[in-house]
Amino acid sequence: MKFNILLILVFYSCFDPKAEKKKLDYMLSQEECNLVIESPPKNNSVWFEVKGYDPMSHEKKVCKTSNRWWNLFADEMDYGDTIVKKRGELIFAIHKKDTIIYNDWNTVTTRL
Repeated sequence: MKFNILLILVFYSCFDPKAEKKKLDYMLSQEECNLVIESPPKNNSVWFEVKGYDPMSHEKKVCKTSNRWWNLFADEMDYGDTIVKKRGELIFAIHKKDTIIYNDWNTVTTRL
């Protein structure tokens, strides 16, 4: 019984949820994408992948990521939209003809 309690105490002392969140936030903030969509993402895929071109240089590009938070908005993305994720920020934006949809990671996590 004492061993189990000791084991639980050691486990909880090694796991800091705030530190884990900071680590995840930093990792997600390092992603970037600026792309006009030519091939929208599949909203049922585990991996996020969009094909298109850079709006400034018009070079072909692919934006892909293994995290799932961009996939939450796959059904909002259409051909011709521009997706923007700036390095150092936790906002993923979808620029449409007449609207910009901002998706903030901190807001998303409160809904999950």
